[in-house]
Amino acid sequence: MKKSFTLFFTVLIALVFSGCAPFFIRNGEPVIISNSQRTEDNTRNKTTNNGSITIDSINSRLTDGIIYDISRDGDYLLVGTQTESPPNESGDPAEIFYNLSTYDFQTNQPNPLLYSSKNQANGLIDFKNKGYYYLEFNQEGNTQEFSARLLWSDLEGDTTKNISSSSESISPGFSMINDDLVIYGNQQGEIKLVNHQRTLFNPDGTSHTYKMTKRLPIARIDFLEKHDIAFFMAYNQDSRSYDLYYVYLTKENPEPVLIQKNVYHFDLSNQKNSLLYSTAGEKDTQKLVRLDILDNTRTTLREGYIGLFSFNRTGDKIIYSEKSDSASNSQNLWFMDVDGNSQTQLASNLNITGDRIVFHPYKTTVYFTVFTLSEENSENRRISYSVYMIDYSTSTD
Repeated sequence: MKKSFTLFFTVLIALVFSGCAPFFIRNGEPVIISNSQRTEDNTRNKTTNNGSITIDSINSRLTDGIIYDISRDGDYLLVGTQTESPPNESGDPAEIFYNLSTYDFQTNQPNPLLYSSKNQANGLIDFKNKGYYYLEFNQEGNTQEFSARLLWSDLEGDTTKNISSSSESISPGFSMINDDLVIYGNQQGEIKLVNHQRTLFNPDGTSHTYKMTKRLPIARIDFLEKHDIAFFMAYNQDSRSYDLYYVYLTKENPEPVLIQKNVYHFDLSNQKNSLLYSTAGEKDTQKLVRLDILDNTRTTLREGYIGLFSFNRTGDKIIYSEKSDSASNSQNLWFMDVDGNSQTQLASNLNITGDRIVFHPYKTTVYFTVFTLSEENSENRRISYSVYMIDYSTSTD
């Protein structure tokens, strides 16, 4: 049963956290796109005065694992890696878990963090680079049911604290707001703001719970602090899909407001007061939509076979992956400005997975996860993950 849970967890992090990126596709090496190459699709040849992008280099397989975050000083990455349990006296085969590690750019070496026999995922480095938040998944009995709790640990592994209670199963997607606040949701439809620093020294009275007027099992959440607005995806039992909501956290029992039904993924730019999400389009396609939060206007930026996407750190550019057609087995990686113009293809033939693309804090560099499948038979086929890196530069027209 442990083996089946490991497989289940692998599929979970590759699919549920991936923004619906394709999964079972052929192995392949990335192809860097020539800077002079442009697509023949006229809809991609719009130009603005926002500048052009030049691809400088690509590093495939920078390190093994699934990328989650980069430190604020840009010195190291936080990645999830496969870890084998120590051998025991009975001679049972080693079990495989997903634990977190760092990748140091100075030494070019991975550094394991806190070993656990429970799967760890979705880590975020705290703003002061002192530790990291992460989810710990626990199997429920002898079933494939699982629950997740949120923890914080320092980088030395000396101190680990529960952020969420052990009795609640929280949302796979949580967010850091500032130096002290973290926001997450749970399956009971509650939203919680937790003061990190106080939690380390005084577990009582350090979180604020908002019980919404509707019980919506939350899967992913983020917060626009300056306007007290939380945005979240919740599972719809009737449609068997995820819907996107916003809610003002100004009272104890806030009323959630529907933004869009049938949403696959979203990203929030606090700098630009903008929300980016993908939703169902014509046939099997998805629409990539940008919502201006302050004036409530929506712009469809792209319709196609959209995978993963994200704002850059300043919120003036968008990176996204897309299949060329529904039958394609690979994805292409694109940059564009927030109006959908000045589209530049970065690379092609990528098997992208994970739940985020990570931008360097001060360099024009992006990091993302690519998976490969072993050539063994389907029963014993193993999935491996690697972090890729692309350096690019921008110029003003």
